This record gives sequence, structure tokens and C-alpha cells, in this order.
Amino acid sequence: MQTIQQPGVTPNKSRRNPRVRILTPFSCSLTSLNAGRWFRKSVHDVGLVHDLSTGGVCVSTDAPIVPGDQVSLTLRLTKSAPPAEVAVATVCWRNHQFHGLAFRRVSESVSRQLAEYMNATEEE
Repeated sequence: MQTIQQPGVTPNKSRRNPRVRILTPFSCSLTSLNAGRWFRKSVHDVGLVHDLSTGGVCVSTDAPIVPGDQVSLTLRLTKSAPPAEVAVATVCWRNHQFHGLAFRRVSESVSRQLAEYMNATEEE
């Protein structure tokens, strides 16, 4: 297994899905899956990842998303690995520009990428 070195991360194991807090946030991209709503256009925006687990993520973004919205998400976990594409994530909460997203549909390969990333950061 390839060891992923990510400076500036700390694990948080007090949750159902342990999270890794990212001290130096990395970028992600979001695409709204709610284009069918009245008066809402599809959103394509960027954000910063502040913490991550195998079941969800906390991002900061100026995208006009609200709890209940569904988005697809692209995460660049490391420079050497391909981006992790989360097909469907639901916005669970919002606090100003911070949003909690729960992963709803993730491929097996992305699940492995997330697990490897989490395991590598726990070993540091």
C-alpha cells in the first residue's frame, strides 16, 4: 500500500465515522444536482475541505447550497492520485460558509481511496 504523506492533518476519532481535520485545507469542486428546482440554476463552484471522513466532509464555499441539496463532489486527496469523485452527497448542515456533506453514493474505488487516505493520516 502506498503511504500518503499529508502535512497538517489531525485525526478526530470521537465520531461515528472518524474524521481527519485538515489544518491546511485543500480544494474541491462541487456541482449541484438540483437543477430541476424552480428558479435554481445548476451550481458549479469550488470549496475548501476542512475535515474529511469516509462518510462525509466539511467544506467552506460561497456556493448557494442549502441543507437538503444534493451535489457531486470532486476531491483532490493527493497530487499523485486521481481525483476522488463522489457521485452524490447531501448537504446536512450549514453555518455561514461552512457546509457538512454526507456521502450518499460513492464508488468502491473512491471508498478505497478515502479509507487509504484516512489510514495513512492515522499512522502519522
